[in-house]
Amino acid sequence: MESPYITYKFVCILFVYAVFLRSFFPIRNGLPGFSSQSDFSPEMFSKNINSDIRSPFNPYVFEKMVFVLIDALRADFVFGKQTTMTNLQDLWAKGKVIRYIARVHPPTVTLPRIKALTTGSIPGFVDVVLNFGSTELHEDNIIEQMIKAKKSVKFYGDDTWIRLFPRHFEDSDGTTSFIVTDYTEVDDNVTRHVSPTLTSGQFDILILHYLGLDHIGHLAGPSSPLIPPKLQEMDSIIKDIYHHVEQDTNTLIVVCGDHGMSDQGGHGGATPSETRVPLLFISPKFNRHTDEEIMEVDQVDVAPTLSVVFGLPIPKNNLGVVIYNALEGLSTEEKLLALWKNALQVSRVLEYNLGDWELDEGYLEFQRLAMVHRNWLMSESDGVPRSDWLKEGDKIGIRYTQAIRTMTENISSSLTQYDIYSLTVSVATLWLILLTLLLKLYPSTAVQGQGQSQSMILYIPFTLTILFGHVMVCTSSPTGQLCRTDPSGLLLQAFLLLVVCGSATELVIVVSHFSSLRMRKIWFVGSLSVSSLSCPLGVSLTLGTICHTLSLLSSSFVEEEHQTWYFYTITVHLGLIVMVIQKYVSGIYTKTRCHSKFEQYGAYDQHDGRYNVTDEDMKQTVREIEQESEDRPSEKETGFPWHPVMAAMLILVLCRVLRTWNQTGNKWLDQPDVGDWLVIPENKFLLSVTMGVGLIVVAMVKWAGQSCVQRGVFVTGLICIYWYRVTTSAVNDPLQLLRVENGTSVAQLVFLLVGGCMIYPLMVHTHRRLQGDKTPDVASLYCGSLQYGCILLSLLLSKPHNVAMFVMVVVQEHLVDHVLLQHVSLSTPSITLYYLWMGMAAFFYQGNSNSISTVDVSAGYTGLTDYQPVLVGCLIALSTYSGPVILAGQPSQTAGHFTGDQT
Repeated sequence: MESPYITYKFVCILFVYAVFLRSFFPIRNGLPGFSSQSDFSPEMFSKNINSDIRSPFNPYVFEKMVFVLIDALRADFVFGKQTTMTNLQDLWAKGKVIRYIARVHPPTVTLPRIKALTTGSIPGFVDVVLNFGSTELHEDNIIEQMIKAKKSVKFYGDDTWIRLFPRHFEDSDGTTSFIVTDYTEVDDNVTRHVSPTLTSGQFDILILHYLGLDHIGHLAGPSSPLIPPKLQEMDSIIKDIYHHVEQDTNTLIVVCGDHGMSDQGGHGGATPSETRVPLLFISPKFNRHTDEEIMEVDQVDVAPTLSVVFGLPIPKNNLGVVIYNALEGLSTEEKLLALWKNALQVSRVLEYNLGDWELDEGYLEFQRLAMVHRNWLMSESDGVPRSDWLKEGDKIGIRYTQAIRTMTENISSSLTQYDIYSLTVSVATLWLILLTLLLKLYPSTAVQGQGQSQSMILYIPFTLTILFGHVMVCTSSPTGQLCRTDPSGLLLQAFLLLVVCGSATELVIVVSHFSSLRMRKIWFVGSLSVSSLSCPLGVSLTLGTICHTLSLLSSSFVEEEHQTWYFYTITVHLGLIVMVIQKYVSGIYTKTRCHSKFEQYGAYDQHDGRYNVTDEDMKQTVREIEQESEDRPSEKETGFPWHPVMAAMLILVLCRVLRTWNQTGNKWLDQPDVGDWLVIPENKFLLSVTMGVGLIVVAMVKWAGQSCVQRGVFVTGLICIYWYRVTTSAVNDPLQLLRVENGTSVAQLVFLLVGGCMIYPLMVHTHRRLQGDKTPDVASLYCGSLQYGCILLSLLLSKPHNVAMFVMVVVQEHLVDHVLLQHVSLSTPSITLYYLWMGMAAFFYQGNSNSISTVDVSAGYTGLTDYQPVLVGCLIALSTYSGPVILAGQPSQTAGHFTGDQT
């Protein structure tokens, strides 16, 4: 298969995949502009209502606020029985705290959570990407409303806020959220501003965003002994804040988490530990009953609630509901008025997003409630006992809340509408490209001469037909990115049309050419495997890959995808054992023997490069080979193939051990595994021994086949990796010789050694050219050095307990390459699929899953002293896909061992 053709197809796949992603993750469009008090007209409540019973239309409860956002503060850290935040418990006992559990909408990463807290809207998964490069927020938000109300806003903490609100803070001091190895100084830089600011009183709104807890989670997980001291530190800070404002009843303290923390320490998914965070309103003004149950609210409810208690307009695109019983200090009339404003604002978002908004059940209920609300206000003078009147008002408040919830749910559903037409076209095009690539693997389908000239004849009607269908779809439903009429949209459609028509034409021509060969009963050796044992396994690998792709249509198979790959890897090695044993028993000939037989017929076609064999010749050849194989004892005389069989058995044992190393998925994620056991502080010695022995095993396995220089660099890199783990206190230093204050320099030394691995083949190549060798063969050196560098980086970036896991993967790869596949014959496509299966299994052995919460962000900062987006992104990607990367280079190194068509 020609390289330009492969490059063209690869570019087409990337382009179509980008169209698919743009359709699958649509960017939400909200109402433009900012809310104002004039948007909420009081006329309907003023009409026919005596002025002496009217409430202020813009009441407020507080004038100042200290907003404490603790990154990754999950609910059980505060409300759990073993909580160390005792000062908060004391304030609760005094009735000064209103407690809630806030439900967080995925994705549970910082940027979308800040947007939800300040705008009341529900960000999408596209914000996960934007989280690493956030820009100014132009959507209506509570910070902007505070600035318009002439309030002084100060901020200290995560610099994501400063990027979102670059012109809003009177004073600010940002700390980067991406240096996850720092969990002390990053919080100290925030705390040092707290006391001076509170003492001076020169603020209206003070926002504090603490990152240390989140960084500890990324480094060591929620069970780390570092967690309780950090929670105590946060608890002490909240206590100090309360003491500063204890005499000021006009100041509100809000304490909450932006998202939770998974049991592995990450976040981004939808598990309860990631989506349930504490929300606390603290004020000396409160006097609550301590026997109140902890209610659940949505995190987006914070924005409208704070807007009400500060007398500000609710942000235009808010989808939250004012928390009714959090409006301490407002009368029932004022609470209901706030809910009416909330319902009116949400109804406008409903109108903007839904075409039939007037028929929405939530909107109809809101219209009915507005009249009930008005009649209730007028009934106060009708002699109804005030207690009964207030109870009736509370019932109206509950109905308001339900009506708003109904509207917001319908709005949320409309915001997640997918571009179905673009998705369909993208998926169909990707399948077309895949089919053309698969058919190209077989030389018999090569189209030459007349077939190539037919492509232009078919291309024109194909183009006209597809173009006509596209126009019909876009005129009947002119929505989606493939129906845009702007210049960029037309360019997109033109390029996609070329790809679709070209692939479809190519597919039809190849299939018709193949059919014509079958009709003439012309057989070709390129796709023939007489009594070949590799054919069933190759077919199984292909069908298994296709079945896995189709299984992803089910969400359950997506969540538990690792089970599919675990089953596949066990099955394929059992199949390889059967192949080895059957080959021993049958004494089968290789395909070279078939070629020599066909040469007797003189049927070789010099032009097409293949043998044309009729049915009769085929049957005669098969009979001769079977007869000769009965009289050929050489296979049995060599003895039973113990080495490949035992290698396959050892691989199966390692597969079983690896699948218990890190639990993943959803169903068994909470079950203990080997990794959990090794990271327990009491098992630090065993972890040290495991890592040390594992690194020695890697050195022994990779010793053969390396030059002296490569061996020296590789072994030095392994020593530095253990040294780095000593500096991070993950393992013990048995000789007390490896102590340094900072492991950054050690990690950087490993990076230099990896660079040496990559440069060495180039040096050898240059040296041989200078010696006069015009075509020096250094391909094996390049492949070997690339793999050694990947192994060193994977071991460096992995979590300490996963070093042994990677060692087992390296051992598996060695057994496959040097033992098992030396005794079987597989085609290049089959061996590529085999390593794909092994690589995907290794991906899940690491503890990864399809949830972004399992991504180890801390690996991106190994060896770095500041935030460098490109390097951080590359290191995180390499750490996440280390298993597949280690195995990816093997087909290129072992291609010489395989038989079959080389494409």
